[in-house]
Amino acid sequence: MTQAGGKHAIVRLAINACRVSRAYRLLRPLLGGSGVILALHRVVPDTGRSRIGANSRIEISPEFLESLIIFFRKKGYRIVSLDEMYRQLKHGPGETPFVCFTFDDGYSDILDYVLPVFSKYNAPFAVYVVTSFAEKSFPLWWYMLEELLLTTSGVLEASLDGLSLKLKIDTMEEKEAAYSRIREIFMSFPQEELRDVVENFFSPLGVSPDQYKKCQMSWEQVAALAHHPLATVGAHSVHHYNLRSLSRADAAAEIADSKEILQEKTGVAVHHFSFPFGSREECGPREFEMARKCGFKTAVTIREGLIFPEHRFFTECLPRIEITGRHQDLTLVDMRRCGLVSLLRNGFKRVVTV
Repeated sequence: MTQAGGKHAIVRLAINACRVSRAYRLLRPLLGGSGVILALHRVVPDTGRSRIGANSRIEISPEFLESLIIFFRKKGYRIVSLDEMYRQLKHGPGETPFVCFTFDDGYSDILDYVLPVFSKYNAPFAVYVVTSFAEKSFPLWWYMLEELLLTTSGVLEASLDGLSLKLKIDTMEEKEAAYSRIREIFMSFPQEELRDVVENFFSPLGVSPDQYKKCQMSWEQVAALAHHPLATVGAHSVHHYNLRSLSRADAAAEIADSKEILQEKTGVAVHHFSFPFGSREECGPREFEMARKCGFKTAVTIREGLIFPEHRFFTECLPRIEITGRHQDLTLVDMRRCGLVSLLRNGFKRVVTV
């Protein structure tokens, strides 16, 4: 086992032990901070069909979303907008903790399921939009690949930039392995070439990106959402590239251009940004400074952490707690909002920034 694998195993053991004892609740006054920003992606009904884990991971059900809202309100949290959270960071926390619900990318189920749920509870939320999503120029290759694998059996034969692939895909285990292998190859190409790579791979197999464009909000839908009183639309880059791997000029353009495009298309000022992917491998001090210079009030990562008053000095790199389809579990959410998981994952660091 690698050192990283051993660390993760120890963290899991500690989390499981605390889950049974419920002792983690004693940590909330010390580690719970002023509030929490939740990171989500898609909200779609569970159809019961077999799924590729990497895709089902970014999806939760409408029922679980509703249970999250109820859970936090029962725990005494106020559901606030990003602007209100920023105000509290700059001028002092309120008497009760806050929670911000944020959704990355700009999937159309925001309108189908997210908006109705938040309207029911009269609660604010935010959506960080990738502008190429709204342009419908960003192929959802991960869903294209999943559908191909789930509807095909036997041996998948394909060519990828001169590399011939022959992958057995009869069982779900084989389909998962094939997905991981093809994804690995896709991600090995320069990011700006990926669209052509995807087209060249899927076209001979008869798979078109067109049927998946309905999963992406259009500009008309994004603009309507931006004017909704409960919604905040933030920027999430132009192409969802790993910004840290880009040149300084290209990374800065991804951040600045996404803000400018969103403001032009919606007619609404954009004050908040979410870093694509958002881990330490994809964004760091250079990118944080770029977001700050673009004039964003806040920018968020995907690093596990809660919000503390000290974050008023680090509004360009705020941590979030990611809610995934793999763990639609309120007990785990309870542990994470108390600060235990963040403490264990960040080397006992209480305030997570860079």
